[in-house]
Amino acid sequence: MKINKHIKELNESKLHASNFDFFMASKLTDILISKLTLVFLLSIILNYKQLKNKYLMNCFFRSILFFCFLIGSVGIANSQNLSVELSKNKVVVGGETYFMHLVKEKQTLFSISKAYGVELSLIMRVNRKSDPNVKVGEVLRIPVLKSIALDDPSISEKNNDLFEYYIVKEGDTLYSISQKYGVDIKTIIQNNPGLNTNLVLGSVVRIPKSLQQKKEELHVVVPKPDKKYFYYVIKKGDTEYSISKQFFMKLRKFRKLNPSVKKKTLKIGSWVRIPRYLVPEEYFKIPEVKKDTISDLSNVMDTMMEVKPKPEYLAQNKIRIGLFLPLYLETNDTINQIRTYKDTIPVVLEREPRLIYSKSRNFIRFYQGVLAAIDSIEKEGISVDLHVFDTERSVERVQQIISRITYTDFDYFIGPVYQNTFSPVAKLAQQKGIPIISPLSSQNQELKTNPFVFQLNTSVESVCDKMSDYVCDDFDMKNIIVVHPERYKHLKEYKVVEDVERNLFESGKYWLNDQISYKKISFEEYGLYGIERILCDSCENVIILPINNQPLVENIITNLNVLSQRFAIRLVGFSKWQRFNSLDPELLYHLNFTMFSPYFVDYKSSWVNSFITNYRDKYLCEPNDFSYSGYDICTYFSKGISKFGKDFMEHINDMDRNMLLQSNYYFKRVNAFGGFENNGFHFLNYSRDFKIRHLITEPEKRNEEIDYIQKAFNY
Repeated sequence: MKINKHIKELNESKLHASNFDFFMASKLTDILISKLTLVFLLSIILNYKQLKNKYLMNCFFRSILFFCFLIGSVGIANSQNLSVELSKNKVVVGGETYFMHLVKEKQTLFSISKAYGVELSLIMRVNRKSDPNVKVGEVLRIPVLKSIALDDPSISEKNNDLFEYYIVKEGDTLYSISQKYGVDIKTIIQNNPGLNTNLVLGSVVRIPKSLQQKKEELHVVVPKPDKKYFYYVIKKGDTEYSISKQFFMKLRKFRKLNPSVKKKTLKIGSWVRIPRYLVPEEYFKIPEVKKDTISDLSNVMDTMMEVKPKPEYLAQNKIRIGLFLPLYLETNDTINQIRTYKDTIPVVLEREPRLIYSKSRNFIRFYQGVLAAIDSIEKEGISVDLHVFDTERSVERVQQIISRITYTDFDYFIGPVYQNTFSPVAKLAQQKGIPIISPLSSQNQELKTNPFVFQLNTSVESVCDKMSDYVCDDFDMKNIIVVHPERYKHLKEYKVVEDVERNLFESGKYWLNDQISYKKISFEEYGLYGIERILCDSCENVIILPINNQPLVENIITNLNVLSQRFAIRLVGFSKWQRFNSLDPELLYHLNFTMFSPYFVDYKSSWVNSFITNYRDKYLCEPNDFSYSGYDICTYFSKGISKFGKDFMEHINDMDRNMLLQSNYYFKRVNAFGGFENNGFHFLNYSRDFKIRHLITEPEKRNEEIDYIQKAFNY
């Protein structure tokens, strides 16, 4: 260890010395050039009268241009050779890991991309940049290239006319490899004796090349770069736009240089012309080709033959959970004690049957759901160590708990449920890198600043996004009506109106399609008859209520029910309305009520009925929403950590959601430095035939990537 330390110090001293030498050399060069330029200009002024000959004048002016170019090239060389210190700070966004690089003085986007070994175009795309300019103090996300660690150059260089050699990476299957190379699974197995369907990470698979692929490789010859052009080889995923963007070309110019692109689509392995002056120097470097030997190939093949399929293993067999709930145990003991006196001696008797303190009732159901999940998990060979802490609603009590568990290792925390008690535990979780789950709150204050927070209850803003996507999915033959109170723009629910109008007007769809109708009306001002006047007889009327105020919602729904007998109405609203006790559920069926909710229990499911039966037998009571929530949280996160270990947060959405009873988990990071919010929804429709249509919505991954980039630095 001491030797390594001395070597490291020696290397650092050499690095500083080389940087100092380069700095002094660049300064001396600047001084020398500036003095030569001054002498040259003075000589021009003194000999101006002798420069009447046009030829001599041209020579002098060309000399001036040469000196200007020389000074500029020295400045560029100095800026490009500036050392870039690599960042050690990382953040995980949507399963992808990024370095967080702080731009310092004299650093350029090209020098940063060169230092990290990441393509300039990729850095620009991740950080939503249209040009390669950066500012001092700007924070950039630099993708961490995971594939470099698994790819062995000695393997990829063994590709020949007959076979390609592929190293198995995480998540690969025989089917995915066969689809990637266009070779059927049977052929792959025949060319890899001993290969099993369970692929081993890091093993080598030999892929036979198809005849068509061999012909294409033989016919396509990429020209060498010349004085005018660089010949870029088309890769998978390349388009005209992406290539022109990568080299900062206009699409028109790209097509003009490559007229054949107009006539046919881009083929992988073919080439296009790029002006040489637009191409960075690293593109012209020829990689060193290592010598290949037959013995090396046989060693690789022997290794492949020795690999035996292993059964699926767990990264962790033991899970430690910290459960923070306001159980009010002391209060429950107090209310169940009856104090009497016998001959002046106090006697304490236990109340029969026992009473349960009202504030702890639902959280006891939650705790029972967690216990039911642990019973199920332990049957699969996973050991669970559960630590339960009674937080009540006291910050002082939570601080005492934290002082006792500071040096205890946990895999994840559930709770606390209240914001004032959640914040201290969240700080401890952030310090120790422990995932912490907010099970009930939809507006957790730690979500935007703590990367380890998981908010399971979806915010109103996210629900509004989903509602607007649903309404705007197909505008044709729809009469969209927003029924609102007199003052509503300050409400969170107003976001659904903003999103719908953005989709309608900013995109131009409203002006191009005559079959779209959009109106807004104040119920307090115009009432039932005003709504009736703007309803359509010949198309569906999609009515949006951007409110959650119970008296107002019930009043509007009651009035709309009168119109539902004459008009085709689809009411779009919020899941909170289901909990309005004074609202007749029959009205929701009449109005074809449609909503998105993160929770739904399908009582027709055998999985749900089995849970209910076991719960009744063990706890002699009925499970409620808190019971289902406790079961889902403990099951999902415990199985995820047991499968992926410390990498669980990078695979948070790779778990099987069919194990859940009422939830639909799909997590999105809210910004580059914040935690995860659940964006998994159940689509529910109370149809006019008195049936509830249920559908588990799938996330739109295409929009998700754009959403991450937009929220990258919202903190």
